[in-house]
Amino acid sequence: MIPRALNVWINDARVGRIREHNGLWAFAYAPEWLASHSAFPVCPGLPLQPEEHLDGASHRPVQWYFDNLLPEEGQRALLAKACAANVEDAFTLLQVYGAESAGSLTLLPPDAPPPATSSEKPLPFEELSQRIQQMPQVPLAYRSAKKMSLAGAQHKMAVIYRDGALFDPEGSAPSTHILKPDHPDRAWAHSVINEWFVMTLAKRVGLAVPEVTRLYIPEPVYLVERFDRSHDAGHWQRQHCLDTCQLLGLSREFKYSAGSVARLAEVASLCAPAAVARLALFEWLVFNVLVGNEDAHLKNLSFLTYGSKVRLAPFYDLLCMSVYGTRAFDKDSWPQAATLAWPIEGEARLSQVTPALLLAAAEVMGIKPGTARTAITRLVSHVSTQAKQLLTEVEQENSVLAAQHPTLNATLAGEMRLLRAIVSIVIAEMTRQLGAG
Repeated sequence: MIPRALNVWINDARVGRIREHNGLWAFAYAPEWLASHSAFPVCPGLPLQPEEHLDGASHRPVQWYFDNLLPEEGQRALLAKACAANVEDAFTLLQVYGAESAGSLTLLPPDAPPPATSSEKPLPFEELSQRIQQMPQVPLAYRSAKKMSLAGAQHKMAVIYRDGALFDPEGSAPSTHILKPDHPDRAWAHSVINEWFVMTLAKRVGLAVPEVTRLYIPEPVYLVERFDRSHDAGHWQRQHCLDTCQLLGLSREFKYSAGSVARLAEVASLCAPAAVARLALFEWLVFNVLVGNEDAHLKNLSFLTYGSKVRLAPFYDLLCMSVYGTRAFDKDSWPQAATLAWPIEGEARLSQVTPALLLAAAEVMGIKPGTARTAITRLVSHVSTQAKQLLTEVEQENSVLAAQHPTLNATLAGEMRLLRAIVSIVIAEMTRQLGAG
């Protein structure tokens, strides 16, 4: 097999080169990167050194790190089909889609410097609507000038969002937001309003989350501001970011099985300051229980790097998955069959999560019982009251939208049905359950 290679860039600095031959990957830092005072390793598993990092037959830190930049599951299959690649050929997918990835990295052919110009192309709502209508047969970002690799299982694309308008980034321009339409599978109906509502609720109860927006073009779309971007002197810059699998040197295949309370304690210990990260991760855990987020796996936690220091990034991908198993969606799996992405001290069933179990988790994480009890009590109270308040606000906003755009009536009615089920079934049950202790 012919050897393949890609240069790795962060903004306009060449960091190194990855290569692959006969299924084995290698990564070497560029001499100029090693000589820079601002140099840092792309991940802890690939420390700064002049020697090349070479994967072995079973331990593959290079492949695992870069593979984690790619989408997962069905999204990966769609991207592979679009470029006529084997879905298991991660290197080819990075060659095609690595120009705009999660975090700071830009992956380009060895003979291609980063584009010297930064530009953007207007993305009219009509064009975006057409792209959404072509899903899932055609990837959402397939017609974008810059092919994009964004980790995750949902349909998404990287865009620039400014003053109510959307743009496709071109050249060296970094995107500023991630855009997601409703999930095309009706089993996960109204995912836009679901994620917008739960993320907005998270912010109101004190969790650190990025700014989120919902638009109707007329299809609903969800926009989340990228926390791996910074704005300085009028220019957007990419900021280095790792998900938990990348931070710990794990394959994406372990995003569920490697999750545990002890794992949260481990990643918190890597952050500065660790005490702040521990409490934030504990509150994230409690919040996910309260809102029925059954898919809070390891790749749904990220970390920003500042030289040798690591800081917990804002939380993202917060949804109520449990609602789709309720009577509101003609299912009967709630609450007895609703399970978390991984167990809390041996218990994965949401119906069995108690304040005592969460206090035991806090102890594993090194959090004092009084601090943990205060956090649980506060979140139970605030999630309950703020969810009801936010639901009322959305009802009022949607009434205005329906009057202005009657064609949205069916969509808005479906969204409200979902939100009422989230608040009156899932959140009501979980706040009662965790408030009983």
